Amino acid sequence: MTHTLTPQAAAPHGVPDLLARLRALPLYRAALAHLPDDAPWSEVPFLTRDRLTAAFEAGELVHPDAVRVHLTPHPGGGWLPEYATRADVDAHGRASAAAFARAGVRPGDHAQVAFGYHRFAGGWLMQDGLEALGAKTLPFGPGETEAQLDTLRRLNVRVLVSAPSFAQKLGEAGARVELLIAAGEPFTSIAGRRERVEAALGGLALDCYATSEAGLIALETPAKDGLRVLDDWVFVEVIDPETGQPVPDGERGELVVTHLSKQAMPLLRFRTGDLTRLERRPGGAVLPGGVFGNVGGMLKVKGVKLFPREVAFWLAGHGLDHAQHTLRLHSVNGADRIALTVAGETSPDLDDLRADFQRRFAVRVDQLEVQPGHVGAGVQDDRH
Repeated sequence: MTHTLTPQAAAPHGVPDLLARLRALPLYRAALAHLPDDAPWSEVPFLTRDRLTAAFEAGELVHPDAVRVHLTPHPGGGWLPEYATRADVDAHGRASAAAFARAGVRPGDHAQVAFGYHRFAGGWLMQDGLEALGAKTLPFGPGETEAQLDTLRRLNVRVLVSAPSFAQKLGEAGARVELLIAAGEPFTSIAGRRERVEAALGGLALDCYATSEAGLIALETPAKDGLRVLDDWVFVEVIDPETGQPVPDGERGELVVTHLSKQAMPLLRFRTGDLTRLERRPGGAVLPGGVFGNVGGMLKVKGVKLFPREVAFWLAGHGLDHAQHTLRLHSVNGADRIALTVAGETSPDLDDLRADFQRRFAVRVDQLEVQPGHVGAGVQDDRH
């Protein structure tokens, strides 16, 4: 199906009311103090993890009406609390329930959740919506393959909610489920991965994107035409990670999330660091290719932005999942050159790999080798 790409929406509905409400919270009081309620959305400052850390240390995150606190691990170590009021839990549940219903989960289904239920959000991100929909939810947790298989069989579980790698492991061990909601790992952004998981489980596998800070953000439908954003829960944007400016529909960039109604710790233009594409269609916002990397370590090569994590996902789509690799950048007569060396025992068609690299990243790889036993060194930028 072809979709016409249109400019991204400039702002969520009800910006003045949103800013007026958030201005009363310690987290945003200083940032919004001199910003009028009718200010252009582009002037609203971004929220970063560093700012959340500073707010936590200053005692600005706790909410008097919070009834739930998850801990969220943050890059570089440590954690932050994520507060939610009863109204927040219920609102997230309603929005998630509608998304699960669009995905094909039915009231009364047995739904087994193979994510953790400890201090981190994990399975709770799925539990709220499944319960609100009326599914018979099994908060199983991760691991325990044999026990998971036993429950899947004896209760005739129809829906599995799991990381795709664990779901594939269960399928290869004999599990059969009609519907998989896959989250926690790159899924549809890796070519061929959905097909491998569906073949193992014998059912339909759909991609889901959630974060500890924001909750459930987007989920596919059986049409498999992109992850539909929970527009009644969050407003999303995609920006150029260098400039902070919005990118046109369909172009890759960093995902930014704003909560529309959350009371405790609402996110306002929160930079997730995740790399994706966004389309705004008549039925709502969609992430057409899922999430396919992180903006960390972004490189500028031959005038094009190159994201190392996206390269790793691209390799996985060519059967080089978790492969050791070295991405070396160097200069010849002042011009950038790209050399990619990958560990592999097979000999793929290198011409096809080069052509696909250029299609995916809009830049040519100058040297590409697949070597048995190669010890990857990650990114080596030898340009001067």
